[in-house]
Parts: sequence; structure tokens; C-alpha cells
Amino acid sequence: MKKRKPGKKPAANWLEALKKMNLDPNKLEFKELKAFRDLELYLNKPVKGTKEFKYLIYCFRYLTSFALMTIYENRFSSLSNCWYELERLFLHDETFDDEVFVQSWIFCDFPVNANKKTVLDYFEEIFVDNEDNLNIFKNFIESMKKSRLGLYQEILSSKKIIKFRELFTGKIVKAENTIPKYEKGEIFLTRLVEIGEKTYLFGDPKCWPKEYKAQLEFMVETKLFYFQGSTIEEKYEQFMKHAGPYWMSCVVSDQNIPILQPDHYLTYFK
Repeated sequence: MKKRKPGKKPAANWLEALKKMNLDPNKLEFKELKAFRDLELYLNKPVKGTKEFKYLIYCFRYLTSFALMTIYENRFSSLSNCWYELERLFLHDETFDDEVFVQSWIFCDFPVNANKKTVLDYFEEIFVDNEDNLNIFKNFIESMKKSRLGLYQEILSSKKIIKFRELFTGKIVKAENTIPKYEKGEIFLTRLVEIGEKTYLFGDPKCWPKEYKAQLEFMVETKLFYFQGSTIEEKYEQFMKHAGPYWMSCVVSDQNIPILQPDHYLTYFK
């Protein structure tokens, strides 16, 4: 067998990416290098589903990579505070192993500064001078900006489509049925994202039997005072947009984690 001649080994894509970001791999710790390597594997992990769903997930992975770099650079202390606390409390819990439930709230809903901009807003800004890339991510960005968590009750379903009525707003929504098993009238805490003419449940929904409807409505109604709005529907919209950590603490499997306040996100600015 011939010995391979020594030569320059082609750099991995993730190493090339580091260089483009002016980061010297030789100055990074092993755990940091491993994180970047794992990120590349994450970005390229296969996705099953329709072309719209694949587009949604792949775009979110790029948003995640941008967000993690922003956190690594400590660009916004509020974002870093938010990420590290929610990572400690929730990301290691099996309830949130879908890789999007917690992350989508942090990146798409949490206002990182006084301008109330989110990581998603800053992700959009990097494409201002690159129209080709902006066109790739445009539909994703617009769809995620419109999305939020919501409480949806199943009212009619088939193998392909599930129809919901949202609590408080009464809005009827038809989504692609990606829930493997559920009961009639079950209530779901989930984020619905519309891509093209299809609507998808983003991540694994958290659910309650229909018998819990009154209890859930009462639980939300007694906490709407945390947010401003001229109607219950408007307060509910604000509640579901900003109370992500509260909902995470309600559904996490670890009973030792306390229930967080609906406006807990404000503590990240202190």
C-alpha cells in the first residue's frame, strides 16, 4: 500500500466559516470548536416532510446559527441573560427536545432592546445589501414575525388536516396534521406558522384534555393584567407573544422548577 504523501488537508466547512467571521480556530477552546462543528452537523441534518416544511426548518436552523453567534459575541446582554437562563431551566428537559419550542420564542418573540427588535429582526438586517439571500429567507422571516404561541382546540381533523379553534380569539385555523396521536377536542399549546398556502405546527405541541379548557381559560384570564390592550383579545395576543418563559415553566416535566411570571422576560434587562 502506498503511503499518502503529506499535504494540506482540506478544511472542514465549519472551519472555513470561522475564518470568514474573523475567528481564529487556534484561539478557541476545544468546547467552542466542538460547538461550531456540531452546528454544521445541525444545519445539514436531513428533514422529513413537504418542501414547505423543509424550507421552514432549514431557514430556522440558519436563524439559530446567527442567534448563537450573537449570543457568543454577547451583542445584547439581555439576550445572553435570556438564553443562558432558559437553557439551564428548560433545554435539557425532554419536554423541549424538538429544538424549536424554546428557541423560537427567544429568537422570534423576545425583544432584545428598547427598540423592541428581536433576533429575527437583526437576522433580516444582514441581508439588506444582499438581495439574493434576502429573497431566499424573505418568506420565512415574514411568516415567523406573524407567528406566536397560542392555545388551540381541535374541532375537526383527518389524516392530513387538523382544524383548530383558538381560545379567546375564536379564530379557526386549518393546519397540516403532524400530530401522531390525540383525543377529540384536545387543546394544544403551539406555534402555528404559515408558509405559502400551508400552515404547520412548529415543533412538538404541549397538550391538555378538553376537560381542562375552563381551567386554562381561567388561568390565562387571571394573568392578562400583566399586558396592555383595550380588549381581552388584544391582551391575549400580548400575553402569548411575551409570556414564553411562563408557558415553559407550566409544561416542563421537572416539578422543581418554579412557575415564572408572565412578564418574566423583563428580568433579562436587569
